[in-house]
Amino acid sequence: MKLRKVTMNLTERDVANTEYLTTRLNSRNKASTVSSALAITEGITRKIEDGGELLIKKKDGSTETLVIAGLNGANT
Repeated sequence: MKLRKVTMNLTERDVANTEYLTTRLNSRNKASTVSSALAITEGITRKIEDGGELLIKKKDGSTETLVIAGLNGANT
């Protein structure tokens, strides 16, 4: 796969989120973390656009629907 260099300006919150996810996803580095986060988000977005829902199963066995702002299940 051909790599392409991208420069980004991130807020302190973005950096903190990246550092947290680097640990949680066992990523090699922050660039790998961003790539994984984009792939996860893309997969979830496609499922929602295809009419799916993102359900979270809680420790007590109950579920709740997670709503992501900007996604309403309609193909755009």
